Amino acid sequence: MMNKIKKEIEDGMKLIWKKVDPKDLKPGDHIYAYKRYGSYSHHGIYVGGGYVIHFTRTESKEAILSLSTVEPETVPACPECGYQENAGRGVIKTCLNCFRRGRETLHSIHYFMYGAPRLGLLLKNSGTCSTLSCSRSPEQVVEAAYELLRSNGFGKYDLTGNNCEHFATYCQTGVRASVQTGFYDACLMKYRELKNRS
Repeated sequence: MMNKIKKEIEDGMKLIWKKVDPKDLKPGDHIYAYKRYGSYSHHGIYVGGGYVIHFTRTESKEAILSLSTVEPETVPACPECGYQENAGRGVIKTCLNCFRRGRETLHSIHYFMYGAPRLGLLLKNSGTCSTLSCSRSPEQVVEAAYELLRSNGFGKYDLTGNNCEHFATYCQTGVRASVQTGFYDACLMKYRELKNRS
């Protein structure tokens, strides 16, 4: 029993600290990069050739936050993939560097883990793993991502209900799920429950 617990703790610690060399990525990998000083993780599906398909907000920053400092015309297009911040919205395909860039910083890439042990889930940073099983082959994952790219059919972006983690998890499993927003959702439900009692 103690060996099982020790292995689960070690597996959980690997999830928290393991960075991935971009050369080791394989098509179909669900990857993420921390953004905004590690306050959240951005998710996508690596499709090969240095490209990632991922889901971004469907509204401009200006529509969400009127104090945004990013203006579409002031951000040059990426010379590698043509992506221009605040111009491409919804399901998009960009180079790996655009996927992991936060302002001028290239953030490290991490693998998202499926089938994580419950104890590992408790030890990890939010948005790094799921207890869900990955049910699709890498080819099916890539095809699901491309199909959503072609149809831009993942709906309207919603921070807690339909975000980049939902997109990547859906490509991998056929289930829309986001572990990193689960805590927020649980707090919101508890707040509403307490509010309704008073």
